[in-house]
Amino acid sequence: MTEEKNRINIRNILIYTGIGLALLAAVLYFLLSQAVSIAIIISSFLAFIVFASTLIFYRWILLNKAKNAIKYISLSFLAKMVFIGAIFYLITKIEMVNIIAFVISFIVFFTVFLYIEVLMIYKKLLLK
Repeated sequence: MTEEKNRINIRNILIYTGIGLALLAAVLYFLLSQAVSIAIIISSFLAFIVFASTLIFYRWILLNKAKNAIKYISLSFLAKMVFIGAIFYLITKIEMVNIIAFVISFIVFFTVFLYIEVLMIYKKLLLK
C-alpha cells in the first residue's frame, strides 16, 4: 500500500508541475516577445523532462534494489549531461530562440526542479 501511495504522490507532483509549466508557457507567450517566450518554454519543458526522467529512474533503481545504485545514478547523471549538451547544441544551431533567455531560464528551472527532487528525497517520497 505504501508503494502505491508513493507512486501516486510522485505522479501527482509531475502532473501538477506539468500543468504549472503549461500555464506559465501560455502566459509568457502573450507577455514577452516570441523569441524569448519560445526560449523559456523550451527550456522549462527540457528541465521538466530531465526532472521526470530522473524521478522515474530513481524509482526504478529503488524497486529493483540495485546493488550498485551509485553506479546507476552516476551513469544517469552522465546521460543527462550528454542529452542537455546535445539539446543546447541544437538550439544554438537553430537560431530561432534567444539563447541568453534559454540558458538563464534553463538554469532557473533546473535549479527549481533539483530543489523539488531533494525535498522529495528529504520527505521520503522518492526513496522509501
